[in-house]
Amino acid sequence: MPAFVPSAATLLQAAATDLEREVLPVLSGFPRFRTRVIVNMLRLLTRELALGAAADAAEQARLQALLDTDSEDLTQLRAQLAQRIEAGTLTLDDEALLRHLRETLRDALAIDNPGWTGGRG
Repeated sequence: MPAFVPSAATLLQAAATDLEREVLPVLSGFPRFRTRVIVNMLRLLTRELALGAAADAAEQARLQALLDTDSEDLTQLRAQLAQRIEAGTLTLDDEALLRHLRETLRDALAIDNPGWTGGRG
């Protein structure tokens, strides 16, 4: 990509900021609500672009260790984890499982709702 083209994250952030500063103040009622939803979506997408790949890679590495596998398919790893929990071969008294669940939730919240983890959106 040419150096003069802003990144997708920069463009999303700029769009959210413009809507928030210039459009929201002149709206009311349902159009204001819908615009606020769009602003929130743009900010979430910005965080997803910034944090999503690293969160997925960290989850994949944790799952590979927890499940003792070299599979690289995150969807399959998640399904395998669910199957083991359902079968009772992995239980909530397993510290590695609890650590994985906490870290996965923390990473997801950093993207979805950073206010819950002390971050900012």
